[in-house]
Amino acid sequence: MSCKILIAVDNQECTDAAIQSALARQWEPETTFMLCKVVEDFSSILDIYESEHNEVLKAEQEAYTYEMRLWLNEMTADFAKVHPQVESCLEFGRAAEKLCELAYSWGADYMILGSHDLELASRCSLGSIASAVLRNAPCSVESVRSSELRKLFREKGTATVQEIVQIATPPPKTIIVATDLSPAADFALNWVVGMNWNPDTVFRIVTVMLPNHKDARTHWFGGGSVYIKEKLHLNQIEAQIKRQAQQLAEKYGYDKVEANVVMADSAAEAIFELANNYQAELVVTGAQGANRSPEARAGSTAISILERLHCSMIAIQSDSAKQVHFTWR
Repeated sequence: MSCKILIAVDNQECTDAAIQSALARQWEPETTFMLCKVVEDFSSILDIYESEHNEVLKAEQEAYTYEMRLWLNEMTADFAKVHPQVESCLEFGRAAEKLCELAYSWGADYMILGSHDLELASRCSLGSIASAVLRNAPCSVESVRSSELRKLFREKGTATVQEIVQIATPPPKTIIVATDLSPAADFALNWVVGMNWNPDTVFRIVTVMLPNHKDARTHWFGGGSVYIKEKLHLNQIEAQIKRQAQQLAEKYGYDKVEANVVMADSAAEAIFELANNYQAELVVTGAQGANRSPEARAGSTAISILERLHCSMIAIQSDSAKQVHFTWR
């Protein structure tokens, strides 16, 4: 079954990591790729300046566009040496908006983009392209991000191609599957089960619950009833998540899979802390579905998780036309 993979590219190290990660995988036969570079359109700010500055900005736009077109052609040629079925496009406008529009028009089944590993405050103040894409994309989205690369940038201010390859190409060793036990989350877990991960991969299936007495539903009863209701509810959740973990354990070994119910006020913050504690290299979540309204696709929790993480994340759209599978070479 042929699949379409859209990769957002830019002449920055985070894009290099995304490209190298994609090149290191074995994709399904007849998979086609689209490399898309979005150039910010200067016309949106031309009206701010007097006419004498307009010509300068237009000249800069033309020069930059020409430079990016050459760069994109070179990157596409290099990519084609590994995956020949690749094309590229240069778009103008806001990156997240144009990427999602292209995902719709081209019929992308999966999108990959490199993401700067900024602190949460910086990411929120600057705005995250990855978050905006996740909110509006019609397909599953992978954000490639690495704490090792972040550390390297802090120490050296840059990274060589070889260093990026060494960091970005190995398969993830520890994967957290964040679930709220919804149908979309179950779909994401089934996707994880259906993948052929490295045999040494360790999995942590996690669901986050509000601490006792913070769920409004528990206040419908008296004190003793509340406690019984909470215990029964917790037992049901634990039983359900263990049943889900069973699928992975049967495939990869019971010593490779752990299921946890975590009590926390913030699901996103809890997943972030677990990812740091486990030194996870990938977090997988579900998304509500590509055919729903933009407001209902990727929930606020998935976006909040993405904005906090220092590792890669995949959000699986539950009703995309095709589900993409791959392995590492």
